[in-house]
Amino acid sequence: MPDQPSPVTLPSSSDEQLQRALRRLEEYERSEKVFATAGIGRWSRDLSQAHLVCDAICRVHCHLPPDGEVTSAHLQERIHPEDRKQVWAAARRALEERVPFELRFRIHPGKDASIKWLHVTGSVFHDAAGRARHFEGITRDITPERQLEESLRQTLIEKNDSLQNLELINSTGQALGAELQLERLVQGVTDAATQLSRAAFGAFFYNVLDERGKAYMLYTLSGVPRESFAKFPMPRATRVFEPTFKGEGIIRSDDITKDPRYGHNAPRRGMPEGHLPVRSYLAVPVTSRSGEVIGGLFFGHPTPGVFTAREERLVAGLAAQVAVAMDNARLFQRVQEAVTSRDTFLSIASHELRTPITSMKLLSQHMRKRIHANDPAAFTPERVTRMVDQTERSIDRLARLVDDMLDISRIAAGRLQLHLEPVDLSDVARDVMDRFEQQLTEAGHALTVRLAPGVVGRWDRIRLEQVLANLLTNALKYAPGTPLTVSLTAREDHAVLEVEDRGPGIAPEHQHRIFERFERLGSASEVSGLGLGLHIARHIVEAHGGRIHVRSSLGDGARFLVELPLAGPR
Repeated sequence: MPDQPSPVTLPSSSDEQLQRALRRLEEYERSEKVFATAGIGRWSRDLSQAHLVCDAICRVHCHLPPDGEVTSAHLQERIHPEDRKQVWAAARRALEERVPFELRFRIHPGKDASIKWLHVTGSVFHDAAGRARHFEGITRDITPERQLEESLRQTLIEKNDSLQNLELINSTGQALGAELQLERLVQGVTDAATQLSRAAFGAFFYNVLDERGKAYMLYTLSGVPRESFAKFPMPRATRVFEPTFKGEGIIRSDDITKDPRYGHNAPRRGMPEGHLPVRSYLAVPVTSRSGEVIGGLFFGHPTPGVFTAREERLVAGLAAQVAVAMDNARLFQRVQEAVTSRDTFLSIASHELRTPITSMKLLSQHMRKRIHANDPAAFTPERVTRMVDQTERSIDRLARLVDDMLDISRIAAGRLQLHLEPVDLSDVARDVMDRFEQQLTEAGHALTVRLAPGVVGRWDRIRLEQVLANLLTNALKYAPGTPLTVSLTAREDHAVLEVEDRGPGIAPEHQHRIFERFERLGSASEVSGLGLGLHIARHIVEAHGGRIHVRSSLGDGARFLVELPLAGPR
């Protein structure tokens, strides 16, 4: 008999349940591997319990212990303090409004580890009655993504910042190239440099030259009103400021109050009361093409660590541009002054030269008419002598004008030469006053002379005669008919020559002007001359190593003092 087929054994109900359980376990294990491979952590919470269930990956994400219970308090400790409020607000919204929980926030692991960014999503599950029973979700570490985003964002910011800086630098460069007015130029530079350096306030302290070629300091401000500096003096060459004003290099400090160069000067030993709060400090010297330090750009911020190498490079580049622009502005200013001086000189010289020429021309025309008229009475010895005297005076005046013009040319070119020899200044004074005796008498001067004998120095006799002659000529012009005193004394290693008149005097605000070129206190119709006498006298005296100055007040005359070293110039 053929073999009978074996009977089929059907699985029991309990075996089916076991198989399903095994399949679910396999599916769970596969999902665990998938989540682990993807770096996804899982968490859940039975809302009837106080603790959360977190897998190993979720614990790593949140910097939680590898085992043990996890409570809401444990989790709150790890959430960054600035993000806690929004995390709990999102959780409440998911519970109350039945919306998914999704949020990106930071985990603060502690002192020795860096901050981590998590992307957390979750859902709330409800029972048949609509009551929230279970809350579960996943976590994903998105720190690399956030770092990349931040890097890209920072790159875009820096790129945009660079473009803005480039635009500002270009516009400032164009403005510097076009601007020749020094005041507007330095204000524009101060504003641009303050913006480029991201300073709270900036200042540009710079040197300018007065009409005598001596330097003094001005400043411009940006970011604060001028009143903020009005009550403070100009910066001195302290340890902090000196390197900048000497052009020794750039100073950049994250906190100037902690710099070893800070706080050494009495009486404050630091920031004066009411001064702008400066912690971050940047100072850049501005040096001309010739190596001269024109001034310095100074920047401050109340927060430490604001200025970096970037700001230093930007301001240093701008300082190089402004140095060239200021050189150009100075040249333009000098050209303008030269043109003004030329026009002034031509105006005065033409007037002064025309006067003696006109006098001689009239005299010549008069003589020609008398000759044509065969008038013998016109050529008597007395009349001829008078005409010759008038002609000689006109010639002398022309000669003095020419000499003055030659001297001013030599002074401008730096070629005023001295022929030094032992000179008795009292002899010089007597010789000059003898030549001026007739003019002084005709002008009504009562002359008093006090000359100490034997005042001998190493000087140029002709040039000192010229100084005294110019002082006496000045008295004849401005103080005619008043008492005049000429005195000479020796004081230690100096000779002091004084010429004092009792004329109208000179107001204090005009006293600095009288030694400059073409300066005359009266109008051309009132006073003759080129306005060069005192200017030439000052240069002659200074070439001897001395000085000339005036003491005067309105209504009290003028006293001119010439101080000369007996040893002569160095």
